[in-house]
Amino acid sequence: MIDYFKLIHRHIPVETPSYQLYVVHVCLVTERALRIARKMGLDGRRCRFIEEAGMLHDIGICRVYEPRLGCRGQLPYLAHGVVGRQILEAEGLPDHALVAERHVGVGISAREVREARLPLPEQDMLPKTLEEQILTWSDLFYNKVPDVLWEERTLSQVELRVQQYGEGPWRRFQHLKKRILPYDLVAQVE
Repeated sequence: MIDYFKLIHRHIPVETPSYQLYVVHVCLVTERALRIARKMGLDGRRCRFIEEAGMLHDIGICRVYEPRLGCRGQLPYLAHGVVGRQILEAEGLPDHALVAERHVGVGISAREVREARLPLPEQDMLPKTLEEQILTWSDLFYNKVPDVLWEERTLSQVELRVQQYGEGPWRRFQHLKKRILPYDLVAQVE
């Protein structure tokens, strides 16, 4: 088992506002993802991976600029997935790194990067494995912004947000919904 708190502390100082927001957010996302994984019958090894990757999926915020989160880095917030991948690869965690890179929104395609001129590498960053998909889905329901940190979005709220991203993300969301919603009892209740 990876000591993910040790790794988090190495990159996000405990005394910072971003640390407090980070820990609450990743705990909420991870708890939901584990509940779904267990309902799906995933074994202990896969659940451990989801726990570790869930706790580390947003580690890239340490190098982005987002004042609402207390993040004072230089990069745009959208880059936190790519930066997270770099950090986790440097830590020797290539599979966890892919979760960090691919969880943003419902994943981002190379075409979307190119067409929207996003400040990201022009490559597909789409959740592929079931574990990546569960964590991506779970992340959609929570925010890191202080005013709504503890509020869980409803499925309808998530759908409205994702629809704003465009046709490709909406199709990916529908795929995730079909695959994961039957195991996410909380999202089924509105």
